[in-house]
Formats: sequence, structure tokens, C-alpha cells
Amino acid sequence: MTWEDEIFTQYKCPHCDTEDTVPATGNKDAEVLIVGEFPGVDEIKTSKPFSGNTGTILKKELRYLGLDINTCRVTNLWLHEPNNNEKCYNHGIEQVIKEAKGRKAILLLGSDVTEYFVGKQVLSICGIQVKSSYFSAPLIFACVNPAWVFKNNVGELRWALKKFVELLDKGE
Repeated sequence: MTWEDEIFTQYKCPHCDTEDTVPATGNKDAEVLIVGEFPGVDEIKTSKPFSGNTGTILKKELRYLGLDINTCRVTNLWLHEPNNNEKCYNHGIEQVIKEAKGRKAILLLGSDVTEYFVGKQVLSICGIQVKSSYFSAPLIFACVNPAWVFKNNVGELRWALKKFVELLDKGE
């Protein structure tokens, strides 16, 4: 069974009570954790991270490079649509940190994620192995959000994901 086939139970945000949440999914023991920014409309409808157009791009690019997203754990910084409730934001951060424990590699996708966990803008570190005081994984990597391709081209995303998979394959 793939993570896309999982049965999802409704999760309610403990701070704003929204039920339009998207919990982490995938193999709980996966070596790789993929962290996006926030769920979009399709993700909220399905309660699955990266199930919309952005996810299609990410899955296609990773599959092309030999990494099946079904072997990864996947989550977002925000577990629902962003709002002004700092407690919701902090809850998402706590969940990402918990999910990151024991992982071999963490792929940070997008500006909000890299700015919070690395303290730098994603375009200044895209395609680069980075360090974060929040994670102990040997490989932490920054990349533009896959939605980047809707306004730009696929080159930046493809190049960064290729570098990530190469380092992952080397065991770095």
C-alpha cells in the first residue's frame, strides 16, 4: 500500500478547531522526510500532502531521479491553510520537529520552511546541503517549492532535487 492509498482520519487543529487539516503521511520509519509549506485546496480536500498539481510535479521529478515519494514521510509546516494564529503555526513547527527525529535526510521545500528552520531565504540556498539547529539528520537540503514551476521554469527545481538525490544516494 502506498501513502496515497492510506485511509486518513480527520484531525482537528487543537488551536483553531479547523477540521481542514492535512497530517503527515507516508512510512513512519522512512529515512527521508519531505517538508512543504502548507496544504493547498486539493490537499485539504483529500487530507493528503502533495496531492494536487504541485504534488504531481514533485512526484514526477523525484520519480525521474529514482526516488519514489511513497518511500518518504511527507508533511507541511502548516497543517492547514495559514492563518494569523501563532499557536497553529507553532503547532506545525513542533510536528515537523517530531517527524524529523531519526531521519537520514530532510528535504525542505519553499521559503517559509527554509527561513524558519535554516534562517535563510530559499533562493540563496536552493540546491545546497544546509545545517539546522532543529534537526539532527546528516542530510538537510533546501529547495524551492515545486509550485515554483507555475511561474518560472522547472530548471531550478529539477537541478536542486537532482543534487539532493545524488547526496542521498552517496549516503551523505
